[in-house]
Amino acid sequence: MITILAIDPGYDRLGWAVVSVDDRKLLLRAYNCIVTDRAKNLAERIQQITTELEEIIASQQPQELAIETLIFARNTTTALKVSEVRGAIIATANTHNLVIHQYNPGTIKLAIAGHGKADKRAVDKMLRLLIPDIGKVLHDDTMDAIAIAVTHALAVHHLQL
Repeated sequence: MITILAIDPGYDRLGWAVVSVDDRKLLLRAYNCIVTDRAKNLAERIQQITTELEEIIASQQPQELAIETLIFARNTTTALKVSEVRGAIIATANTHNLVIHQYNPGTIKLAIAGHGKADKRAVDKMLRLLIPDIGKVLHDDTMDAIAIAVTHALAVHHLQL
């Protein structure tokens, strides 16, 4: 059995999901969103994220990290901050000897919804068809993390759905 921590990186909200793949079957173990305090500076927010990730890693014991790559959009300030968070996440994963895999948004959308330009609703709908036991998810970032986990399980562990 392999356990995967999947992350949709962000400094305001960071979606995460933990799945296990056993005998090419997926088990969604845990998922949530780390929400940081907007009143704090970026360094304090990164510290909160890494502290909470340490707790998740300690409790879930993943062997692999699947993380979304950064797409540079119009807002370079946001992109730079997210890039710093990604660096902290990767450093934390390296500290725990996790094998790191990175996926771009188009690849994730293609793997889940069958189209690299699928919208969030299409991805959400397909995830709920693939994993019927997904409960109420409060943030898109959490669903994105679940999508990253499933993409990784399909790509590397030959998951059967």
